[in-house]
Amino acid sequence: MNLKSNSYILAASFAGMAFFGMAFVVMGAVLPSLSAKFSLDTAAASTLTGLLPLGIMLGALLFGPIIDRFGYKALIIISTLIVVAGLEMLAYFGNLQLIRLSIFILGFGGGLLNGLSNALTSDASNDHNRSSNLSILGIFYCLGAISIPTVFAYLSKSITYNYIVSGAGAIMALSVIFYAFVTFPAAKAKAGIPRQKILKMFTEPTLLLMSFTLFFQSGMEGITSSWIPSFMENVHSIDKENAMMALSISVIGIGVGRVFLSYILKHQSANKVLLFSMIIAMIGTYMITYFSDATLSLAGAFLMGLGYSSSFPVILGIIGEKYKEMSGTAFSFALTIALFGNTLINLAVGATGLHIFPYIVMICIVAITILFSANAILTNKNRKQSL
Repeated sequence: MNLKSNSYILAASFAGMAFFGMAFVVMGAVLPSLSAKFSLDTAAASTLTGLLPLGIMLGALLFGPIIDRFGYKALIIISTLIVVAGLEMLAYFGNLQLIRLSIFILGFGGGLLNGLSNALTSDASNDHNRSSNLSILGIFYCLGAISIPTVFAYLSKSITYNYIVSGAGAIMALSVIFYAFVTFPAAKAKAGIPRQKILKMFTEPTLLLMSFTLFFQSGMEGITSSWIPSFMENVHSIDKENAMMALSISVIGIGVGRVFLSYILKHQSANKVLLFSMIIAMIGTYMITYFSDATLSLAGAFLMGLGYSSSFPVILGIIGEKYKEMSGTAFSFALTIALFGNTLINLAVGATGLHIFPYIVMICIVAITILFSANAILTNKNRKQSL
């Protein structure tokens, strides 16, 4: 694969992740409007937001075997068009049941895009730059995620959410033209992957520990993107504009972290980077919990995002390096577990109430630290035994 074609492949994966970022946070941006329009309480709104990660989880489950068997090109085009359809339905449907369907479709297409973008970046990288490239991929997620709430914060007073969401869909649709001319990596298992090999991989401690670390990481990111504006506005009585900006600022924190991570992970231990990141996330969560001042709360939201930034690049880098021959299927398994966590933890916020939101984040941070440390200890033990 020459440098030019590799650059096009990375560009395609970065674009796909940016669009996933837009799809992933759109619920946090439109939820207040939808709640007002359909008179939804917190529990009802939770079931609505839970459909997005449920759709993403289904997409995550399916993408890996598809790309290992058939390659990337058709799926990246189809998944982009599915996301576009979900956005247009969300923009223009006026029936609550159809809105639920649009959110699920949006999540399903987003799950396909998220998974294949991570796997595509991993396949287009070598062992030295894999985690770094995955960090850069995360920056594009942040760019996509920042765009929606930022546009809402500045335009929602003059433009209804319908036109903003519809415009985002139209922009996404244009990317299909670019994908049509990119030469993507060939399928790895055109004859199919042996079932015994898959089952053996799914029972390996590293994949299980890393997948369940992502269970809590995805849940933590998911509830932040879905609930932090409502938490700021309803619990701390922060004005709507600053509450919405908290979502943007938390995503900016992720983006800033991943800008530095693309360099740091080439020179520092991934274990130290991730554990230090969890300390930063805990400090940020403490700030939004106990400070009702808008400035301090926004600073806390930034630190939360900064702390969140390392987990996905580090963990997916570990998985991509260890399971190169079946990277799509391995990523599919890990991301399915991750999105399952997103769904359950989102529902937990709805069941317990907004005031419990930051405490659930704290529990996730502790769980991530324990699981990742357990894998680091196991890896070092196995390395010493092999010497």
